[in-house]
Amino acid sequence: MENTRNTKQKQLILEVLQHTNCPMSINDIYQKIVSQIPHIAKSTIYRNIDALLKQNLIDKYYLNDNELFYQIKQSSHEHNHYVICDCCKKMFQLPLCPIHTIEDAMKKEGFTISEHYIQISGICKECKAKHE
Repeated sequence: MENTRNTKQKQLILEVLQHTNCPMSINDIYQKIVSQIPHIAKSTIYRNIDALLKQNLIDKYYLNDNELFYQIKQSSHEHNHYVICDCCKKMFQLPLCPIHTIEDAMKKEGFTISEHYIQISGICKECKAKHE
């Protein structure tokens, strides 16, 4: 049975994710929450993250060499993709999902895509300018 209780820990995780403009790792979330709940275990954060994913309230991203990051969902039907700078690790959100056209074509063929991940890496203009 899915745990949909609205615990203090789950609320804090949602608040932390709502007040950031980029995906956060478990360690990032833990660092923000431990100041408010000093004895919280990372396993509690993992368990609550899993529940929030099942409730479709957050998105999961594989960034920085497939490390998991999480971000609050703005809509249950939309998600984001990012370009990551190899030097400074700054993340830039893509303005749209380039897979939607492919998904539409696959639907016409009767295929349903359940998930997809896009990770693009490169060098941002600030890092490029430093190295020129």
